[in-house]
Amino acid sequence: MPAQLILVMGVSGTGKSTIAKALAEQLDFTYLDADDFHNEQAKKMMADGQPINDDIRQAWITRILLFLADEHHSKTRFVLAYSGLKKSQRQRFQHLESQLNGIFLYGDSSVIAQRLSNRSGHFFSTTLLDSQFEALELPVENSDENIALIDINQPVDNILNQAKRVIALQQVTPQRNSA
Repeated sequence: MPAQLILVMGVSGTGKSTIAKALAEQLDFTYLDADDFHNEQAKKMMADGQPINDDIRQAWITRILLFLADEHHSKTRFVLAYSGLKKSQRQRFQHLESQLNGIFLYGDSSVIAQRLSNRSGHFFSTTLLDSQFEALELPVENSDENIALIDINQPVDNILNQAKRVIALQQVTPQRNSA
């Protein structure tokens, strides 16, 4: 069985970590948080309300991809909570030697802003939410990206059940770009 990667994406505050952790637990996968791959400079910038630039973002994605490529040889299965704001950044994951599945959590910016204001202990400044929405390129369902959109305006259990159904369907008819 090949290595497997499930990307759980969305802007900050959509519940990526919550959903990714629960999926990892229920599917017996290893949970990874892309935030753990940010360097200290990026974390400080975001904590100070400064959006990271594309150079910093590309280096961050490269660190994630290198880690996953190294782990590929052990045929490990991961669920990665990752923002995935831009199509070009999401597409970099398609070059991994893994079966790739993706869900993108989306919702109203006011609901997400409220969630962020209630969150504590995270380096992400709530003032950055607007910059994330400005950078956002929502995946198009039934496109070459093979990413399903899931609305966050529902109970977590519903989101999880919907995500598991989508992943099961994606595995039956996987679409993967070969590089």
